Amino acid sequence: MANDKESMLGARRQTAELARLPVYKHLMRLWVITLCISFPALLWQPRWGMSLLWGFTVCLVPAIVFAWYARRINGASSVYASVNRLYGAEAAKFTLTAVLFAAVFTRDVDFSVPVFIGAYILAQVVQLVVTAKVLRHHRMSGKP
Repeated sequence: MANDKESMLGARRQTAELARLPVYKHLMRLWVITLCISFPALLWQPRWGMSLLWGFTVCLVPAIVFAWYARRINGASSVYASVNRLYGAEAAKFTLTAVLFAAVFTRDVDFSVPVFIGAYILAQVVQLVVTAKVLRHHRMSGKP
């Protein structure tokens, strides 16, 4: 009887740990680092600095919003709610990305489109690598 109770508690802990993947914290750190990279460029070459700032922000802020929504998933105990939460997170990410792209391209501020697109692509690649490493480390550490 005690083993059944312990296994149930262990399953609950595993479900709770699933919801606490550290991707959100790592994406926040990545965004702060890219902001720190953008500010010296903003002082040195304002047009390029603004383009870097917007490129990094348009990519990373929606990813951070997605990670924030997705980290609150409860695991297999409520699959329907988890799937709906993922759909909602993806819809929020898509909408925020579209709004941020529209905000960048409708502004009167002079910015460099190639630098903006380059910063967006760089942030996308780095974000994917960071997320993959975090998830791989999480899986290798024996956590579900």
